[in-house]
This record gives sequence, C-alpha cells and structure tokens, in this order.
Amino acid sequence: MIILLYIYALAIALFSIGLAGIAVDRHLVVIMLAVELMFVASSIALIGYFSYGATANPGAVVMLFAIFAVAAVEIIAVIAFYIYMKHNRIEFDVTKLSRLKW
Repeated sequence: MIILLYIYALAIALFSIGLAGIAVDRHLVVIMLAVELMFVASSIALIGYFSYGATANPGAVVMLFAIFAVAAVEIIAVIAFYIYMKHNRIEFDVTKLSRLKW
C-alpha cells in the first residue's frame, strides 16, 4: 500500500509546479494549464486522504465534484480565449490583455 506521505509529496510537487508556472510564464494558455495542474494536485491530495482509510463525508465529496466542475469550466474558457485571440490576432501575453476591452 502506498504510504500517504508519497501521495502528499506528489500533490505538493504538482501544486508547486503549477504555482511556478503561474509565477514565471506570461502566456495565457500556460497560466490556465498551471491552474489546472493545481486543481489536479488538490484532487490527488483529497482522494489520497480518503483512500488511506478516512471516512468520506458528503461535504468532501461535494468539494471534490466542485473541483472537477471548475476544472472543466476552466478548460472551456481556455479554448474560448484561444479561439478568440487567434481569430483576432491578439498576442497571448497576459500583460497585453487590455486589447480585449469591449
């Protein structure tokens, strides 16, 4: 059986990589994928906690489904931003997003 420490180490490593991706890069798609990686890390930590023997209460299960729902909506938003910015020939640099004003 995998020790819970290894699962948490994996979750912390993935979360750290996502945080570094947000801090370092200015590309919109990379930032959104880094946030997605942080969602995956939190899901791994929650699933690892409950698979190790803790009883799953309904609030935690709802929180896990909420994490998955937000991650799915985020991917849809990334695809929509990408198509819009590619169609209008806007650079993917986050510092230049002021061109998206209505």
